[in-house]
Amino acid sequence: MQKKLFSMLALLLTAVIFVGCNTTEKTEQSDAEQNEPANSQQPSDNETAGDDKQETPTSNDANTDTQAKPEQEVQYVQNGVDKKETATESDSVDQGYKFQQLPEFTLSQEEPGKDMLVSNADDEVFMRIEATNASETSYDAVKTSMQDYMNAVGGTVPLSAEELSAFKDIKNIEGYVVDFDTEKVVGVVFEKDGLITKLTIHDNDEQDLTAAMLAMAATISKK
Repeated sequence: MQKKLFSMLALLLTAVIFVGCNTTEKTEQSDAEQNEPANSQQPSDNETAGDDKQETPTSNDANTDTQAKPEQEVQYVQNGVDKKETATESDSVDQGYKFQQLPEFTLSQEEPGKDMLVSNADDEVFMRIEATNASETSYDAVKTSMQDYMNAVGGTVPLSAEELSAFKDIKNIEGYVVDFDTEKVVGVVFEKDGLITKLTIHDNDEQDLTAAMLAMAATISKK
């Protein structure tokens, strides 16, 4: 009887210990799950930085050569008034020269070897420019051609040194004018910078742009 009682007590004690251990393990497992951080899909710092980064468009202007063309102050007299304006460098289409052009004029090609610089205010006021390398012709030959043209226009009068004062560092120069009632034709030939240039100017009293055109012509140089 005592042995039976002892056996039942031992079984009961074993059952209590087993239940207690199982309960402790479940409690520890539950606590561990509660303390474990949630495994949410949070972006990493690198991913966040990548999402926030926006592509900056490349400016075409930054890759474009924005160097401005050379400019120069040009002085002249128009209708008795002293003028000073900023001229910008322009190139001939097919002739080997460049010069400083005032904004009130437009340069275009009349035909191969001849350019026309025309006043924007009056297209009957213009300067024809013919520039040739000195190695391809002679100053005397071009001067004779200019004189023949001017004599065909009318009675010529030589231009004074003052009227040609805009031309500096010139090897040779000569010019003539034919005056009409309200208009005039001017012819000039000069040699400078390895070029022999012939100018033919048509002007009128209203515009009086001969001095302006001669001032621009004085800046002609080889490209």
